[in-house]
Amino acid sequence: MKQLSLKILASWLLLSMIPNFLANVLADDGECAQGNLLEHSFNSGAQWTVCADVNPAHGLDISHVKYRAPGDSSRSVLLHAHLGQILMHYHDQTRAIAQLGETERADYRLLPMTSENCDGQRLIERDSTALVCSRMENAPNLAKYGHRPSLHGENWELSSALGRGLLTWAVSVTFTEDGQIRPAVSLSGRPSQFNIDQRFAEAVPSLFEHITRATILTTWRLVFDLDKPGGDSVEQFDFSLRPDQGNRRPMQVSRFTNEAYAKVDRENFRGWRVVDSSSAGYYLDPSNAGFDYRSSEHNWAQFDLAITRYNACEKYAVANSSNASTCAQTLDEFMSGEPLQGEHPVLWYSQSRTLTPSNEHWPVISNFYQSFALMPFDWTSSSPFELID
Repeated sequence: MKQLSLKILASWLLLSMIPNFLANVLADDGECAQGNLLEHSFNSGAQWTVCADVNPAHGLDISHVKYRAPGDSSRSVLLHAHLGQILMHYHDQTRAIAQLGETERADYRLLPMTSENCDGQRLIERDSTALVCSRMENAPNLAKYGHRPSLHGENWELSSALGRGLLTWAVSVTFTEDGQIRPAVSLSGRPSQFNIDQRFAEAVPSLFEHITRATILTTWRLVFDLDKPGGDSVEQFDFSLRPDQGNRRPMQVSRFTNEAYAKVDRENFRGWRVVDSSSAGYYLDPSNAGFDYRSSEHNWAQFDLAITRYNACEKYAVANSSNASTCAQTLDEFMSGEPLQGEHPVLWYSQSRTLTPSNEHWPVISNFYQSFALMPFDWTSSSPFELID
């Protein structure tokens, strides 16, 4: 990321010693019609402002996201972000089970945030029960210049939890001090699917049972609304190896003009960027996409990314609401080749992983976690965390 040279006062070092744990709950400014308008300011001067809510169908719901780099003004990043679907495909079944969506709502419950599962600030109460956890965590090096000591930062995480049967899905979004957004999903709870056929199950010696393996596909719906007027564009970056150029990897950039699917190309280090008219934007880094997903039922699930034109009723890749006469049911139906110009681009980003049961998954499933990063790109032209000597 090129970053803009914004001088920070030397007193930043003193301010950085003052703890800053809590998110401020602000009065509604008109953008946050539902949920709570939250703000967190870091000691460096960086600041995030978000509208946070919970939805029984998908858990944590983030909208009207703005970031202010130190010394900069507050600038819009996302209009809306939430889980767009989870497909859980047990290996002894022919069809994947959609875990989210309007038509699956009756089978869902929001889980309370308590001192046992939230070591931070508990927010957004319904019937006297907090449903969102706000917590701070120390981050790795924020910046380092020459022989000076490294600057250390913090991350601000918002999370909620959904229960379905014996399974618990934890949904979180982390906002870093240097402007990154990191959506994540983790799975816990107790296994409920067993099978004696070892083609589809894994033996768990401590249980003397075979727990059924499952492939899980998580999909996020990200509606961009970058700061400058004129509409946002979506670009694809490829870095193809060129032996004829001394094994260099020149950057190739192509722009999407219409709705489209895309796949990760690991050989070319492919990634995607959303930019506004100033060429500032956010880069979606697919480096954690280590597995492919195959589906005979859902064409969209075979791609890592889908890019659609914004439609407020298009919320879930599968099991979308049937109440809206103008809204389709699946992402495959959303994808009609419409032009992207003149409307917010929506990125549907998917990641896949296989849950292979072992002793560590009994009695409680553990170590299932999927995340990715949205990173500011040309947001500033040099590091806003540079200090005055």
